[in-house]
Amino acid sequence: MATLAQSTQYTVTKNSTWLNRYTQFTTAAEFNRLGWAATALTIQGCILSPVHILLMSVYGGGDWQFLVSMLCFLLVLVPILSALPVKYIFPAFGISLLVHLSMILLNLL
Repeated sequence: MATLAQSTQYTVTKNSTWLNRYTQFTTAAEFNRLGWAATALTIQGCILSPVHILLMSVYGGGDWQFLVSMLCFLLVLVPILSALPVKYIFPAFGISLLVHLSMILLNLL
């Protein structure tokens, strides 16, 4: 019977670039993909989206903000539900986090 753990070997050298370090980190994080996916979805669905919708209703945000918010939520949800590797979940969550925080600041300022 096969196990879920995959043996990987990675080393960090002094000449490693940020892309190599990112690849090594996502390779190591692949074993905990379910935990990373749950964390990204929890932060997205329980913190970012409700705060943005609350501020949008209080300060009068437009319909375009709601549409962008829901599309960013789907941007995080699609790689998780399609069981893509962690190296695709992290950038999707990062883009969504950046867009949500910029719209929250747009509503506050």
